[in-house]
Amino acid sequence: MRAFLECITCTLGQGLRTVRHVTDDPQVHRRVMQALLAELTEADLAVTPAQFSHIAQRVVVRETGIEDPYRKARTRANAEALALYPRLKEIVRSSAEPLLTAAKIAIAGNIIDLGATGEAFDVEATLAQFLQRPFARDDFLQFREAVERARTVLYLADNAGEIVFDRVLMEELPGKAITVAVKGRPFINDAMLPDARQVGLTDLARVIEVPLFPDTTQELTAAWQTADVIISKGQANYESYDEAEGPLFFLLLTKCDFVGSSAGVGKGEMMLLGK
Repeated sequence: MRAFLECITCTLGQGLRTVRHVTDDPQVHRRVMQALLAELTEADLAVTPAQFSHIAQRVVVRETGIEDPYRKARTRANAEALALYPRLKEIVRSSAEPLLTAAKIAIAGNIIDLGATGEAFDVEATLAQFLQRPFARDDFLQFREAVERARTVLYLADNAGEIVFDRVLMEELPGKAITVAVKGRPFINDAMLPDARQVGLTDLARVIEVPLFPDTTQELTAAWQTADVIISKGQANYESYDEAEGPLFFLLLTKCDFVGSSAGVGKGEMMLLGK
């Protein structure tokens, strides 16, 4: 998927949220926004929306000297999600369709997105709501058949905190060799290796560090080529890999009208979409 003109305004908002996250100094806020505006006037829209939004992160880091603006926020999100973990497991255990319920739980966790929404999200309310709702795009039966046959699963993780909800889904894939891809460098609140360790993913799966799409590594390429199922979590991964080849299933909340339109659903819907 390629970026839209509206990505410019979203990126400006993201830049302002990020710099306000690291400092209360209005002069720094102004300097960052001026620098970001200058970069956006020259920015190429022939990239994915996720690549485009990285401009904001890059400018904030350059202007503030803070390499990882959301480090503390990621740790906090992980801890808060872990506090919900026993309840999430109980919901799955009491479900008549554990895999379906775990998939909905994983998607509900996609609300933890400081890049798209700032910090104003209510995970518990989202969870209660989405457990009762159908998927706007529903390829669950195809997904269930694919994971039942699969021996190897590649899981493209999205945000810190959210990965606790992903863990609940992974634990409903017993006997599978699971590889989880997390970011190798800070990008908003995307999950990184320390986050995977904090929530116990490294005890459950092999965790690899990957760059922002379209860059790749030999490790990611090998995992992609050998995976029987690839689970892509979150909107940024959908934006990045919607044209990729492979046994892909996208699990996400649509947080953008354009992403929703590309999938034939409305903004704010959840979907489990197979390729």
